[in-house]
Amino acid sequence: MKVNWRIVAVVVVVGLFVGFGSGLVENNPDSIGIFKKYYGFPFAWRAVDEGGQKYTYPVELLADCVFGVVSVSIVAGTAMLTMKMMGKKKAQPSGNVARRSKAGGAKRKAIVGRFLF
Repeated sequence: MKVNWRIVAVVVVVGLFVGFGSGLVENNPDSIGIFKKYYGFPFAWRAVDEGGQKYTYPVELLADCVFGVVSVSIVAGTAMLTMKMMGKKKAQPSGNVARRSKAGGAKRKAIVGRFLF
C-alpha cells in the first residue's frame, strides 16, 4: 500500500491546528479550582486565574494535539474510502454502442458526447 505523504502532512498540520485551537474553548471542570478559567478541549491545557496569571499544561496540550490529529485522520480516511468506493462504479456505455457490440454489427465509430469511440 502506497502512502501519500502530502495527505499525511496535511492531516498532521490540521490536527495540530485543532489541538492548539482548542485553547480558545472554555472548559470548566467542576472538580478543579473555582478561581481559574480553564481552556482546551477535551483536556484543559490552559488556565487563567483572577489576577490574569496564565498557566500552561504541556502534557494536556500534547494530548489535545494527538486527539486533533486522530480526529482529522478519521475524517480524512473516511472521505478517502468514500471517494474510492464512488470511483469503482463503472460507467455504462450508451445504448447504440451496447446494441452494436452485442449484435456483432459493423465496426463503426460512435460519437458519445464529446468522446469518439
